[in-house]
Amino acid sequence: MNVVITGTSRGIGLELTRHALIKGHKVLAIARKPQDSHELMQLKNESKNLILLQLDLDVENAEQKIAQAVKDWSCVDVLINNAGIYSDDKSRKDFELSFLTNSIMPLFVTRALLPMLKKSSRPVSLQITSQMGSIQDNTSGGSYSYRASKSALNMFFKCLSIDETWLISLLVHPGWVKTRMGGNGAPLSAVDSSAGIWKLIENADAGQNGSFLNYRGEKIPW
Repeated sequence: MNVVITGTSRGIGLELTRHALIKGHKVLAIARKPQDSHELMQLKNESKNLILLQLDLDVENAEQKIAQAVKDWSCVDVLINNAGIYSDDKSRKDFELSFLTNSIMPLFVTRALLPMLKKSSRPVSLQITSQMGSIQDNTSGGSYSYRASKSALNMFFKCLSIDETWLISLLVHPGWVKTRMGGNGAPLSAVDSSAGIWKLIENADAGQNGSFLNYRGEKIPW
């Protein structure tokens, strides 16, 4: 398969990339500073199937640069919008950047790649969201911009699943993962989370289009 993944320099994005390469897929891995990730650069040295794109998704027309990078591919089979941030909610800029990175850019990247996804026989667009974006599940408050931006992401792709019924669009909570964002106290490794996410991708069907799931495939309330 031909796979595009954002936010690949560390954590879940890095492990999703590693899993894809192990499975023999061709991967465009997008990272803001790939050269700063020893593990990502090592994957590049080890696999001819890995293409790195250095790109800050927050810059103007970033989605077009991604589309340009895959213009010679036969199709895009899988798009994983993984890049995300957790801000301190201290300023207006924190909120603006949270929504741009966590909500708006995943939609814009997906829209830019729709023509290439449409060429696939079973296209999947998977968004790494969060259970913290569930309004029904929110019992602790706080994390305003992160929660709200993930809720917006969920709504964007619920809409997309209705407008583009040919595309299998999934919203997936990766679990509480031991990453820079999740912290060392998290119970789940990025390796295990990524393995579960790839299982979802491989088994996804049209009936799951627009679903909000965890990495084990269990439904999460909106």
